[in-house]
Amino acid sequence: MVTVIFHNLQQAECALAVAAGRPLTLLTAPWAGSYGGPGFYLAIVEAARQRYPQTDVQAILDCGDAAAVAQMALALGWRNLVLRGKASVREKITQIAESYGAEVLSRPPKAFDPGAQATDITVQLRTVF
Repeated sequence: MVTVIFHNLQQAECALAVAAGRPLTLLTAPWAGSYGGPGFYLAIVEAARQRYPQTDVQAILDCGDAAAVAQMALALGWRNLVLRGKASVREKITQIAESYGAEVLSRPPKAFDPGAQATDITVQLRTVF
């Protein structure tokens, strides 16, 4: 499965359009959950899914080492998170995540990053798929 880091709605939509029904993982930029907020990025993912419902997309929120952000993300509906930092803290969040049917990773998967300033990333993504 291809993993693409997205920085905004346009990038998320481009990724889903190029995936054209193939499985795709959307990953927020490192620490995005902390500086953009889980609600903001969840709204982006949901808007992209509505526009391209035929694409099987999994979304991962990178929370950095912010356990409180991870807990908020779980309550909002995120089911895949990255949480860095102390293993003991991640274990507690993982226990909470299990009650939601969610997964917590200690590091993000390898991903294609088009960069925060890129707008139309269609051509870049065609080399990834």
